[in-house]
Amino acid sequence: MDIRTELRDLMKSRGLTNVFVANAIGVGKSTVSMWLSNKYEGDNEKLTDKIVNFIEREKERTTDDNLPFVDITTVGYISEIGRLCHTKGKIGVCVGRAGLGKTVAVKEYVKNYMDSILIESDSGYTAKSLLLEIHRRVGLSGKGTVYDLMNEAVHKLQNSGRLLIIDEAENLPYRALETARRIHDKTGIGLLLVGKDVLFENLCGRNNEYDQLYSRVKYHKKLNDRILISDVRMILEAVGQDPELASTYYTYSDGITRKLEHLITHSSYIAKTNGKVAVDSSVIKKTSELLMGKGDWK
Repeated sequence: MDIRTELRDLMKSRGLTNVFVANAIGVGKSTVSMWLSNKYEGDNEKLTDKIVNFIEREKERTTDDNLPFVDITTVGYISEIGRLCHTKGKIGVCVGRAGLGKTVAVKEYVKNYMDSILIESDSGYTAKSLLLEIHRRVGLSGKGTVYDLMNEAVHKLQNSGRLLIIDEAENLPYRALETARRIHDKTGIGLLLVGKDVLFENLCGRNNEYDQLYSRVKYHKKLNDRILISDVRMILEAVGQDPELASTYYTYSDGITRKLEHLITHSSYIAKTNGKVAVDSSVIKKTSELLMGKGDWK
């Protein structure tokens, strides 16, 4: 197949733009456009080599690295507490180590209950940036003083019965957590804070100096450090792999959902590229050697 036709077909199937291709191979958008039109007057051989490498790389890039959603135990816990907070207008907290599927769970909740608001915080969040984000999420401008942002957001959410979910809430400083609490108090909406174990300490303060905040928490759940072997079987059934491999996957993933996801998808890829009909224990073991060790998954 002509390289230009092959690139066009790839771009169409993946929804790629000239800008994406140009950025990927380190040239300008116009260069890609001219090359596709057979009007490029530069070093065609060099550019064609770059495009061939890009095509090969994109073909090898799997498009199904994300596992389908499975209602594992972590999802059930978070969904249950989220629904209690949502329907009763209370504050709930769910904590657990990284890689257990907490983010997947809250995203699924928002997908199922569209009147909920998900904020995915990061280490750069302040009280004002949290307010700005909430302001935008309720359909407002996301502009104004802290006083105006708070008043307008409260007015919009007053008696709305909605749920505010903040993922990775351990990133929030105390003032931001207190801001979320004040919005809850003033509006009656539910509030679900999800994050790592340190979130509990952030809510209480090292000397319990934040008791006003933590005392508002109605529901709380400390998630298990590992998923259940039954969860692994459910996931394998969902992706069409033999559930009897659950013990092997559990051993090499250390019961961590995120590592399990990588292990399943990469095992499938390695089995396919090595001409195997299906994944077996030897493939899982070999794949695990390519991924980070247990000590790297904190």
